[in-house]
Amino acid sequence: MRSPRSPLTNRGSRLLGSFLLLLCAMPPQLVETTTAVAPDLQGVIERVEQYYKGVSDLQARFVQVARILSYPEDQRSEGTFYLKRKQMMRWDYETPVKDQYFINGETVIAYSPDVKQARRLRLAGKGGVRSPLVFFEGLTAAQSEYAIAFSADPSFDRSSRYILELTPRHREKPSLLKILLFVDKTTFQVVRVDQYDLYGNVTELYFKESKVNQGLSDTLFRFEPPKGVAVIDQP
Repeated sequence: MRSPRSPLTNRGSRLLGSFLLLLCAMPPQLVETTTAVAPDLQGVIERVEQYYKGVSDLQARFVQVARILSYPEDQRSEGTFYLKRKQMMRWDYETPVKDQYFINGETVIAYSPDVKQARRLRLAGKGGVRSPLVFFEGLTAAQSEYAIAFSADPSFDRSSRYILELTPRHREKPSLLKILLFVDKTTFQVVRVDQYDLYGNVTELYFKESKVNQGLSDTLFRFEPPKGVAVIDQP
């Protein structure tokens, strides 16, 4: 059984979809004050999209909690992620391992320093990987790939947040059951993202310490192999 410590490697490839889900962390100062009348579903979608329109790049801390049925305890990871328009992402895991992931367009590089290995994977057809990037580029446009509704799960507190449930419309993405976006009712910031797979596993992502529009360089999203590390193409 592969360990869920981080996505893409043999230790946790099924959690790769959790990458994205970090895209939704933005600071409240970019958001207009909410109206007194609670918006309907489409209103929430539009406000979330409006929230992102003024953001060209993003840096934030993340906490990832993987609840894997075959493990007796939750698997917790922490680190920093970076995001930039035109489909660029970088994930630097700090605990429990220092894995790194570089996503640029249709290509992802997974680097595991502890085993001195880097692997390159094409994202074509990997819907679970692409999903968060779709949210960052536009939640309204994402409706062509996902059916979006308010979550009906009674176990979540809704006093300060809306909970959007995204279900893939296309069954060629069999591993992804649904995604939940937790949207702050005042700022329309997505502060948490949960991803469910068909095996009963759940990955939760929490965001904090967001910084936006820093002018992040494209070079930040390019992997430069350390000496002695080769990049292996993975089917």
